[in-house]
This record gives sequence, structure tokens and C-alpha cells, in this order.
Amino acid sequence: MRRTYPYKKWITFTYYSPLIRKVTNLFKRTNLNIPFRTTNTIYQQLSDKLGNINPSGIYELKYNACKKLYIGQSGGSITVRHKEHIRYIRINNPTSAYTMHILNNRQEYGTVDGTFKLIQPFNKGTKMNCWESLYIYIYIHTHTNIPPM
Repeated sequence: MRRTYPYKKWITFTYYSPLIRKVTNLFKRTNLNIPFRTTNTIYQQLSDKLGNINPSGIYELKYNACKKLYIGQSGGSITVRHKEHIRYIRINNPTSAYTMHILNNRQEYGTVDGTFKLIQPFNKGTKMNCWESLYIYIYIHTHTNIPPM
């Protein structure tokens, strides 16, 4: 007589934070085995730093006068995106919120080195929107008196 065991399925989760463990705990009593995969491998660290000098991703622009931040994203080169913001200011075209703030408040804009910073290098896609929203949420709740949800 031969016994048959139910085979467990394997599903891989990418480990972003300790909250992933709480999500995977929901599947403990199911027929699933869940290993974790990291996003921070040595290969990824070396290939990102050596291969792409001017990446796309989530960036922040500082306002010189009021010390506030503008957080945005670019699917292309971030330096090209900074040049676009500066061009919009020069031709008086309030296309972005950064440009509109500069034009409405008659503030000076700074140099790339002084005002522009890449927060998170990222390839274009739907995840970029999520990361941008996360960084905006973090900035709002650490620099204002609005309590987090």
C-alpha cells in the first residue's frame, strides 16, 4: 500500500520589509511553502553602480528659499528631467508643481548639485508610482504635523 502526500506549492515573495513576514503568516495553514528573495544582492549593487551613470528613478528637488522639497519620478535620465524643470521656469510654463511653485512665489532655483538628488534609482514601470507615493507619504508625515493613517 502506497501513501500519497499532498505536495506543497512554492511561491516566492520578495522581502522588502518585516511587514512581508506578517503577510506570509496568513498562508501558514495552506498548502504553500514561501521562501523569501532579496532585492539587495551583490550583483545588483555592482551592476547598478557600474553600469548606469545617469539612471532613472525617484528624485527630490529642494526649493532654495522655503527649504521645502518636491518629490518626482523620471522614467528617463534624471539630469534630463532636471533640465526640463529649468526650461519650464525660463519659458514661464507651469507644467510641474515644482515649476509652478517657483513661478508663483518668485523664488530662485539652484544648481543641480545644490538642489537635485536621486532618492531611489528605479526602472520605469508601475512600481515606480508606488515608490514615489511612499516617499511623498514619508516626507509629509515627517515634516508636518499631520498624523499618519
